[in-house]
Amino acid sequence: MGCDHKSDRSKRTLGALPAHYSLVVGLRRFEHRLEHLVEGTFARVFKSGLTPLEIGRRITREIDANRAVGVDGSITVPNHFWVYLSAADHSRFSEVETTLSEELASAAREHIRDEKYRALGPISISFVEADAYPQGAFQVQAQWREGETGPGTGVLRLSDGRRIALAVSPFTVGRMVGSSMELNDVNASRNHAVLTAGPSGWIVTDLSSTNGTFVNGSRIGEHQLRDGDLVVFGSTQATFELT
Repeated sequence: MGCDHKSDRSKRTLGALPAHYSLVVGLRRFEHRLEHLVEGTFARVFKSGLTPLEIGRRITREIDANRAVGVDGSITVPNHFWVYLSAADHSRFSEVETTLSEELASAAREHIRDEKYRALGPISISFVEADAYPQGAFQVQAQWREGETGPGTGVLRLSDGRRIALAVSPFTVGRMVGSSMELNDVNASRNHAVLTAGPSGWIVTDLSSTNGTFVNGSRIGEHQLRDGDLVVFGSTQATFELT
């Protein structure tokens, strides 16, 4: 299609891995997140024809198919995905492109986290019109993109779908009135945690909270956040995303 989307860095392709895929579970969560969007514009856009779930499945398969071994032995995967659509589908999807891109990226992050993969940078999705494709046909191409230097724009996505932008640094989290993110959570402390932007990204620090701050299931004192990390403050869950 005249585009060169090759890897930015050479990698050694990974051989067979145990088939412990979280595809079904991840896509169920993705479908659940879309439930609050199926009315109005979304209902009209996805009433028939190609659906977001089909694209989500293909993106997840591309992640698994392009696994590679990084220089440190970790399993690394692509982080940008080009979705080629027919002219008719591209026009239809354009009404909800921003929201759909965010939801597909979130589904990809969950799969990457569940499989303990590592991405080189923020997860992103781009829709491209492909005139030669008949309606309903589509293709997904994966690309490796290294993250830019600096902290980037951070977002905390809550379990109910709300997205809280990390608009200031330091960004405080807790039950105290006036916190950057006020928690209505009896298991959270008044001054629970703080997120700060540094030269290499966002860092979350627990402020000696009673019930602790957890990242991907492990209690932390201080932790360098990666795109897709699951952070728990008391009993409040949030996924850290770079945009």
